[in-house]
Amino acid sequence: MNYKNKTFRRLAALIVAVGLLSIVFVCVQKFMPTSERMPSDTYFGFAEGTTEPSLGVEGETVAAVVVDDYIAQERALIVSGNVYIDYTLVQSTLNSRFYWDSSEAVMLFTTADQVFEIPVNSSAYTIDGESFDAGYEIVKTTSSGMFLAMNFLQQYSNLHFETYESPARVVITTGSETVTVAEVKKDGVVRYRGGIKSAILTDVTAGDTVTVLEQLENWTQIVTADGYIGYIKSNNLINIEETVRDTYYQADYSSISLDGRVSLVFHQINYTAMNDNLSEDIASVSGVNVISPTWYYLSDNSGNILSYASASYVEEAHAAGLQVWALVSNFSDDVSTSTLLATRSSRQTVQNYLIAQALELGFDGINIDFEGIAQESGYDYVQFLRELSILCRKNGIILSVDVPVPTEYSTQYNRKELGIVCDYVIMMGYDEHYSGSDAGSVASMDFEETGIQNMLLEIAKEKVISAIPFYSRLWYTETLSDGTTNVTSEVVTMSEAQEILSDAGVTSTYDESTGQQYAEWTASDGRLCQIWLEDADSVAARAAFISEYELGGIAAWRLGYETDDVWSAITGSIS
Repeated sequence: MNYKNKTFRRLAALIVAVGLLSIVFVCVQKFMPTSERMPSDTYFGFAEGTTEPSLGVEGETVAAVVVDDYIAQERALIVSGNVYIDYTLVQSTLNSRFYWDSSEAVMLFTTADQVFEIPVNSSAYTIDGESFDAGYEIVKTTSSGMFLAMNFLQQYSNLHFETYESPARVVITTGSETVTVAEVKKDGVVRYRGGIKSAILTDVTAGDTVTVLEQLENWTQIVTADGYIGYIKSNNLINIEETVRDTYYQADYSSISLDGRVSLVFHQINYTAMNDNLSEDIASVSGVNVISPTWYYLSDNSGNILSYASASYVEEAHAAGLQVWALVSNFSDDVSTSTLLATRSSRQTVQNYLIAQALELGFDGINIDFEGIAQESGYDYVQFLRELSILCRKNGIILSVDVPVPTEYSTQYNRKELGIVCDYVIMMGYDEHYSGSDAGSVASMDFEETGIQNMLLEIAKEKVISAIPFYSRLWYTETLSDGTTNVTSEVVTMSEAQEILSDAGVTSTYDESTGQQYAEWTASDGRLCQIWLEDADSVAARAAFISEYELGGIAAWRLGYETDDVWSAITGSIS
């Protein structure tokens, strides 16, 4: 019995010991950091530690690209020591002023006062007809696409780049950004995720400077100088502070502006003889310093223009103390704006004609009113304005452009870039409801103010002009026999609107939701009639936004739609 008891006790002790060792082993495993490393090739997206042969050919190295805080999906090529970046990445992220002109198979680059012409697979390029040689191919084409030399790009872009090996990668840092940086306290590691069980990406050394992306309680996401984006223990970072990255390059876009605020009224000219009515049309006008006649109309895809311009009109306007900003529009069924803008020769035909007209007739500015720009044509539209801005800048001509109220559907207008290259950007604060839409206000106060606020997110306030409507829409809603409704509308002037209300025997009331006077009634034919009125009060309310947001000015569509009492409100807005 004693022998059996001893054996049992020993066996039990052994089992306990094994159990304790297992517990210890589990605890050690749980709390011990892993030493597993993620292969750098895998991290930067190279399969099994190799480059991707579909991109490179003999003598070329394919490199990963890191831009600030992310690894780009596009690749770079390194050829004879020169780094080339995928043009898609250049255009979308690094410098959108490099523009591939497919109509002439040439890369264009516009500065504030020059246009570079850069042929593919060549070291030569021209600036305004003068030839230069970079000593290396600037634009390189391969079966994988088009690439732009980083050395050339860096000269004209607010960025800096470094290259690293094992694996090959290009680390690009954009300038002028406010970032948080920190110093590494002691030698350590950067892990793929926050946690000691996450794979190690790379090592860091005491004194290294890293960029901080996100600070958590125990782990901080950082970017190392050589392009690894991962996590480090928060207690291993010291001297955490905000700083502004170096400005590597700053384009100098000077602007022409009026001494005070702009107060502009659009003047619709449908035929040449209408110019003779200027004196009569502005007889009651006050508080205006710019008039914009609708003189020019694109007439075909080659850039030819129908003109109703008049030198005597300019002289008469100047005598009345008004600048003249001639308007050119794209309202023609014979014109494909997309086709015209995508063709360099057509763009130049328009640009050169307008400049020649300004110099010949003596008007002060050009107003571009190209509406309905297709999403895919924004690229060409902005290039047209970049090129035109150079000619305007050289000749002392003010360049303004009309754009719709910012929405998610109008990003193609690239208001931020227009606010740099143009002197003024005019927000067309109307068409909240339009012909073909449901019934509603042409421009409610919330619509107008929200539009201004969103414009100011992208454009300097002194360049923003808020355009307001002098017209209303009278809406008719007809109930059809099948129970559906048919909604139509017509544009009415301020005085016409008052006559319509008087004839209908109705009085408007204030509509708090739109900040306007509103009226509705049933017509003799059974149709529901509705109108949100534009009047002196609505003009005054909109004009108040000019001072409140310190805008560059106000504009109105259009002369002749107003009643005389609106001008006192306009006058106050620019004082």
